[in-house]
Amino acid sequence: MQVEIKRQLTIALENYPGRLAAVSSAIAKLDINIEAISLIDNIEQGVIRLIASDPPQCKTDLVRQGFYIIEADVLAVSLTNWPGQLSRLSHALATAGINIEYTYGSTVTAGDPMRLMLKVSELQRAHQILAELEDN
Repeated sequence: MQVEIKRQLTIALENYPGRLAAVSSAIAKLDINIEAISLIDNIEQGVIRLIASDPPQCKTDLVRQGFYIIEADVLAVSLTNWPGQLSRLSHALATAGINIEYTYGSTVTAGDPMRLMLKVSELQRAHQILAELEDN
């Protein structure tokens, strides 16, 4: 199991058609890759969480265009997509008293590599615990 600390950008935006297109177009024009993304909504606004290939440049340009950005460090966990992997990972953190505040990720087929982004209450401890887990 590989674990890295990544800089996540959170972008709050109005919840109407075209806002995701505006953000993704701005990032594409910078030739920056979106490595992971999550979009959630509530009644009045949407929240995009993303990992970009160049977070400082991405943030600078989006702020210049009027977007509100919050930064946070998250864990990027690369593991094999097998039944029980999330259970094993979450039990290891729970045993250490570390809260998973949110997570996002995806995969296509069992046995393929996958990547999870985890926002946790104790980043450095969680990094150490997960780095020691074997990828089954």
